[in-house]
Amino acid sequence: MKQLSIIVLAIALLLTACAGSRQKISPTANVALRTANMERNQGNIEVALKNYEIVLAERPDHAEALNNSGRIYYKKASDFPDIALENYTRAFNNFTAAITQYNSFDPVTDADKKEIKQLTDLRTSAWTRIFQMGAREQEEGNTKEAIEIFELAMQLDPKRDEPLRKLYEIYKDDASNPEKAEEILTQIFEQASDDITVVKSMGAFYFNDRQDYTKAMEFFEIVKEKEPLDTNNLLLLTVCQYELHLYDDALENIQMVLSLEPNNTDALADANSIAYQKGDKELSLQYMKRLLTLKEGEEELRSISYLLNELKQYEELVVYAEKWHDFSPEDQEPLLFIINAAKELKNKTLEKKYTDIFKKLQ
Repeated sequence: MKQLSIIVLAIALLLTACAGSRQKISPTANVALRTANMERNQGNIEVALKNYEIVLAERPDHAEALNNSGRIYYKKASDFPDIALENYTRAFNNFTAAITQYNSFDPVTDADKKEIKQLTDLRTSAWTRIFQMGAREQEEGNTKEAIEIFELAMQLDPKRDEPLRKLYEIYKDDASNPEKAEEILTQIFEQASDDITVVKSMGAFYFNDRQDYTKAMEFFEIVKEKEPLDTNNLLLLTVCQYELHLYDDALENIQMVLSLEPNNTDALADANSIAYQKGDKELSLQYMKRLLTLKEGEEELRSISYLLNELKQYEELVVYAEKWHDFSPEDQEPLLFIINAAKELKNKTLEKKYTDIFKKLQ
């Protein structure tokens, strides 16, 4: 038995020597490390933590002490919800430092690689739980607390953009700080410029929140390049170009929409407006007639009546103005169009009929 004890002691000394050769610590820290490991195995986590802190006070990069103390903080976070945020943060930081140290060893052994894998998974889990705590605060309407947690998550892992997206959700509805939403959205775009959803969000922000059509157009053009069949994006791009008086470009894009969706009434109405602004009233009339086959309402009939009057196409004007009158029999305006057209056509009967109706409405 005595000989067996000597063998076990020799193995323990050998292991200590191997660890020490990679990360040397003083005899006092070595005793503290052994004590910490023993107390941790026995479930005395607070005593274990105090001893790990002794080791880390001497050597802040000690992989084993960082590893094991990080696992304790992770477990404490789960066991004590009231201080979970603090402990998950400590766990994350210790795991990160431990991973760095294990990767710095030369050589990195299979055992080191196993620890790195486990620690990486635990670190991801700790970060995720911190992020979820922020999401819960946001759902419960605790905006201030949610912002603090999302900002912490961002600091812990700047490469992840989920906290930024959540912060954008909060700040985009905050009228007291409009610049913050733009700042955060720009940060998201810088991290994920290839994410088409982010590009669309950028365009939508400048389109809806800023009415900055020049800036919005830049992002809608990017979307068009990547998703040329996205008709919603083409419509938004068309509106930007229309507002900026880029009528040729707007017409080209609205025609692309109509080639994909010939019966899109919004696109036909926009095409009519664009053609009219270009000064091409005949083309505008074509789009109005197509629109009327799909949607014949008072507004559409009013628009085509005005257009036909400008084009002096009086016979057709009578047809559409009469339909307008049927939709709105108390409205004097369509009657005036019909009376004027009848005069131009020298149609006395028609002129008298609608003049009499007009007089009754006065």
